[in-house]
Amino acid sequence: MRARRLLWLVLVLALVAAACGDDDGGTTTEATATTTTQAESLTQTPGVLTIGSDVPYPPFEDFDASGNVIGFDADLMNEIASRLGLTTEWVDTDFDTIFTQLATGRFDVVASATTITPEREQQVDFSETYYNSQQALTVNTGLNPGIKSVDDLAAGDTVGVQTGTTGADWATTNLAPNGIEIREFVAVADAYNAVEAGQVVGVVSDEPSAVSEVANRSGIAIVQAIDTNEHYGFGVDPARPQLLAEINRVLAEMEADGTYQAIYDAWFEAPAGSVLYEPPAPAAVGTEENPIQVLFVPSVAAEDIIAGGDLLAAALNEATGLFFEVAVPTSYAATVEAMCASPDNTIGFIPAHAYVLANALCGVNVELKSLRFGYTEYWTEFIVPRDSDIQTFEDLEGRTWAYPDGASTSGFVVPSGMFASLGVTPGDGLEAGGHTEVVRAIYNGEADFGTVFYSPTIDAANTPIWDGDPAHADVTDSASCVIDGNGQIDCNGEFPRDARRNLREEAPDVIQMIRILTLSDPIPNDTMSFSPGFPADLEAQIVAAMTAFATDDPEGFATAFNAYSWTGVADTSDAEFDSIRTILESIGYSLEDL
Repeated sequence: MRARRLLWLVLVLALVAAACGDDDGGTTTEATATTTTQAESLTQTPGVLTIGSDVPYPPFEDFDASGNVIGFDADLMNEIASRLGLTTEWVDTDFDTIFTQLATGRFDVVASATTITPEREQQVDFSETYYNSQQALTVNTGLNPGIKSVDDLAAGDTVGVQTGTTGADWATTNLAPNGIEIREFVAVADAYNAVEAGQVVGVVSDEPSAVSEVANRSGIAIVQAIDTNEHYGFGVDPARPQLLAEINRVLAEMEADGTYQAIYDAWFEAPAGSVLYEPPAPAAVGTEENPIQVLFVPSVAAEDIIAGGDLLAAALNEATGLFFEVAVPTSYAATVEAMCASPDNTIGFIPAHAYVLANALCGVNVELKSLRFGYTEYWTEFIVPRDSDIQTFEDLEGRTWAYPDGASTSGFVVPSGMFASLGVTPGDGLEAGGHTEVVRAIYNGEADFGTVFYSPTIDAANTPIWDGDPAHADVTDSASCVIDGNGQIDCNGEFPRDARRNLREEAPDVIQMIRILTLSDPIPNDTMSFSPGFPADLEAQIVAAMTAFATDDPEGFATAFNAYSWTGVADTSDAEFDSIRTILESIGYSLEDL
């Protein structure tokens, strides 16, 4: 840093020498020249720009070996003063009172890595932005290796901040409500001393300052950049509007002639803090640099979902030339939130009620629904032991209920709506953890009844044979059921496809032991939905490719969707989900319940 500083001094001297046209320090052009008389009238002390700063705060301000103030702020201010025909006088002071001192006339200007905020603007005026910043969390990685972000901080942890800073404000607003203690330090260096010594878990401060501290200390590291969209400005005494106007004029001049960027480059490696920085245009959706995110809900083992998802991604890539990235978020709610958080590049394979909530939250759009064993809908199946005395839906009153989890459409949401509409109140609930686990709970006598998905029984040719009457939903002759040579349950030519069959390896007599009590009304099958800002042309390509994949390569399609038993797709529309929307509204179901 210091070697680069010396190179910069040479550059600055060259620039100043080239710019000076006379001995008063004014610039060479008449349009930008400031006369000695004008310069003297700008400041409280004629010919001197008095600057308040909290030193050290590298790389913005620091002391060199001779006690001179150096840094990014110092170079900018010295150049501004030179162009205005002024000399500089630096006053080192505490940051927490620096704006009060400025407002009462102790300095002309504050140059101290200061974020422009509405609160500060009530006291002082600010120049145009000269630096774009954000906060950072720095921790002692040797003492706290598990802390990778503020989300890893726990109640009782202590975080250091500098008094009066936006880092302190952010920590107080975002961390203190979670039980994290905020410890203030007058000097930011003392906060970093504390994290080095293990007296605080971490420090929240401006990222460029954190970068400088980490470079000169051992055992600490920045673990998270916190995007707070902050902009630095030079504070100016409100009594000196002409000085403010001149500083803004010279800043614009320095940006135009390259001096600003040269000073910036002398102190910073990362380009984004410069007010002249223009981020590169994002890569087009569907490129390798910006692949389309394909999200599946975590209904079965994640590795099984990913394996099938990768097959799907490969097939869609071959058909469209687009690139895809498959993921399984941690919950149904996380899947919906991820779709809304990435509105222009996300596809979600989500169940009906998750789609309804996603549509309400951010306008997620449904295009396709799945085909399972010849049907584009499925049902809630109420199951009981074969020998149970429960014969009607009303008999479920007060009985213990096993369900997969609160996020399951068929296992929880739809039956909850049925209970509410029909005035039936079940007894204690058992959250079993999945459809197969519900079947196991009923098989083992852990609950009186369970709710799981129903898909119709098929024949040997894979053709559905159910007539649509809930009374005929079960196999005709449960006593005849055996496990055939293909590992399927064969009930005299009838092959059940409801949730009970998933327990067949563990309990070959599952059909003999558990019967279907009744079914719900139809539920639209799982959906292929798109985030609200997904490019319409790409959406159409992908829908066409998905439909062609299911039609032209049914075996490959079924393999890709083995985890969800999809055998095809069909067009759908938002209106088909109105019945689910009504149920969610009737039971007050929201994203927090998902």
